[in-house]
Amino acid sequence: MKSMMDAALQMGFSENDAKFLVAQTFEGAVQLFNASKLTPDDWMDRVASKGGTTRAALDSMDDNKLSEKIKDAAFAAFNRAVELGSKY
Repeated sequence: MKSMMDAALQMGFSENDAKFLVAQTFEGAVQLFNASKLTPDDWMDRVASKGGTTRAALDSMDDNKLSEKIKDAAFAAFNRAVELGSKY
């Protein structure tokens, strides 16, 4: 969310507008996810029109291997939790 807000600010949005747009994006994604049995991949296919803005964003994330970086971060937290848990 912070990165999206930073980008919106750099694009010229006010802080309030940036916060609102990012919050609405995340809230909408969570509502879509919770409202159906579709997978995240299915939702992305439905909302990302060929040549559209969402597809451009998803392609950029794929090109930059963002999914792998998020998984790496999740495992770093998990491994640290295991390490901390083993001390007790």
